[in-house]
Amino acid sequence: MNQCQPQQVCIVTGGNSGVGLMTAVGLAQFGHHVFIACRCASKAEKSVNYIRSSTGNSQVEFLPLDLASLDSVRTFVELFQDRQLPLHLLVNNAGVFNARGRTKEGFELIWGINYLGHFLLTNLLLETLQNSAPSRIFMVASDLALRPTSIKWERFVKKTPFNFIELYAVSKLCLLILTQELSRRLENTNVTVNAIHPGFVQSNITLGHRLSKYLGIGISPQESASGLLNCATSPDFAAVTGKFFDYQQNEIELPDLAKDTELGQQLWEQSGLWTGCHQYNPKAPAKPETTVGLLEPYSLALSPPELGSLTQAIVKTVLPNPPLKNQFYHFIDLLIKLKIGGMVLLFNQLRKKEFYMERHLDSDAVWAICQDKNLRQKLNEYLGESIVLWRSEIWVNYPSQQLIPFWHQDSYPNLLQGEGKTINVYIALTEVNERNGFEYIPNFQLTPDVSVKMKDPFSGNRLFNLPEDLEQQAVPVVLRPGEFVLFTDQLMHRSIRNTSGQVRLALTLRLTQPSVQIVSSYSPIYSKPVLL
Repeated sequence: MNQCQPQQVCIVTGGNSGVGLMTAVGLAQFGHHVFIACRCASKAEKSVNYIRSSTGNSQVEFLPLDLASLDSVRTFVELFQDRQLPLHLLVNNAGVFNARGRTKEGFELIWGINYLGHFLLTNLLLETLQNSAPSRIFMVASDLALRPTSIKWERFVKKTPFNFIELYAVSKLCLLILTQELSRRLENTNVTVNAIHPGFVQSNITLGHRLSKYLGIGISPQESASGLLNCATSPDFAAVTGKFFDYQQNEIELPDLAKDTELGQQLWEQSGLWTGCHQYNPKAPAKPETTVGLLEPYSLALSPPELGSLTQAIVKTVLPNPPLKNQFYHFIDLLIKLKIGGMVLLFNQLRKKEFYMERHLDSDAVWAICQDKNLRQKLNEYLGESIVLWRSEIWVNYPSQQLIPFWHQDSYPNLLQGEGKTINVYIALTEVNERNGFEYIPNFQLTPDVSVKMKDPFSGNRLFNLPEDLEQQAVPVVLRPGEFVLFTDQLMHRSIRNTSGQVRLALTLRLTQPSVQIVSSYSPIYSKPVLL
C-alpha cells in the first residue's frame, strides 16, 4: 500500500494516542480510509479531528472498542461490517502495561486486553480480510515476549498478580504465537500476518515512558510508527508473513515457544473456547414429560426490556456491592458459634465473586424478579397460596469457568424439617445454553455402579462418580433470558464449563411451604425466610 495504490480501508486499535495515532496519521496521509478503534469517545474525537486537519483526509472515523469486553469487540465488528466495506489492514496496536484486575468476562486484565480481545477481533474479521485480499494483519508486540519460558494457563483466569510484568510479557508472547498460527492458517489466502516491536517509545504507557522524552532516551512515536507503516504498506513486505520485526524493519528471531506448532494450536483452540468462537454440537434437550426432577420451561411476565433493565441493575449495583456490614455481623455470629463451614462459604463468596446468597432482601431488582406474576402463578400451582422463600442464589459463570464441576443432587432437604412440599427455581437472566449452563441426567436412579466421590463439607451435597455410559445421557438446559425451570432435589446435575465467550447470569430460588422450618444449624447471611 502506498500513494500510488487505490484507497485502502484500515483499522488501528488504540489509534487515539502514541504509536497508534502516528500510524493512523501515516495511513491517512497515504489517502486511506482509517478507522480508529478505542474506548474513549472524547479522546478519539480529538484524534480524528487532528488527523483530518493535519492530513487533509476526511475519511478518518472512530468506532468504539473496549478490548476488556468481548461484547464490545463483537459490537465493534458488527458496526464495522454494517458499513459493508472491505478491510485491507488491521493493526492490533492497543495495549496496557501495568493495569490490574479482570476483564468484563473475568480474565486477567493485561492479558485480556493485549491478547484475548485482539484474538477475538482478528478472528471475527478474518473473513472480511480474506475477501479483501491482498490484506495484512500486524500485531504490535514487544521484545519482552522473548522472556517467558512457559505459559501458565491458570493465570489467565485470575486477577493480575503482583508481578504484572510477567503477564505483560506473556500477553505479547501470545501475540507472537498467534502470528505464527495465523500465518499457517492463512497460507495461500494472500493475507499476511506479522508482528513488530515498537521499541522504547516516548509514550504515556508508564511513568518511565512519559519521562523518557525529557531524559533524552527512547524514540518518538513518529519514529516508531514509521517502521510499522513501512512494514504494513511497502511492497517489499507484501509476501512476508509469520515474522517478527523491530521498528527498523530488522527481523527478530522468534522464541522457541512462538515456533511450537502444538502450542500454537493449543492457544488457538483455547482462545476460541474462551471467546465463544469455536463451533459446537448441541445436544437435544430431553422431553420434559420423560424427565424426573425437572419441569418444562416457563417464561416470566417481565418484558425483555424490563428484564434487561433489572439484569443491568444487578450487574451494576448488586454484584459489585456486597452487603459488607451484614456480612461482617454474620461472620461474627459464625465465629461465636464456631461454624467453620459457614465462615469458609462466606469468604468464598467474597473471593470468587461467582456466588451471591440472599440478595433478594437487599436488592429491589432481584426482589422484583422474585415477585414476577408468572413465576408466582407456577409456584402457587405447586406449593399453594402461601410460599416461603428461604434461600436465593445469584450465580455468575465467567468464560472458561465451571461453577460446580461434580455430579450432585442438592441436599437441601437436610436443612429443612417438618411436613410440606419444596421446589427450586432456576431463572435465566442471560442466555443459558449448551456452552454455559448446566446439564442433567434424565430419569436418574441410584444404582450400584454409581459411587459417592466425596461429600461437600459445607453444603452436605454428595458428589458422585457416574459411569461413562450414564454421563453420555446428559442433556443441557437451554433457556432464553427470562425463562425459568422448576426442579426438585432429585435432579442429578452439574455445571458446564463456560465456552460461550459471554458471562452467564442466573438466579436460583429455594422455596417451600409455611409448615416447613429451617434447621437451627443453617446459617445464611440473612436468617429469616420471607413470604412471597
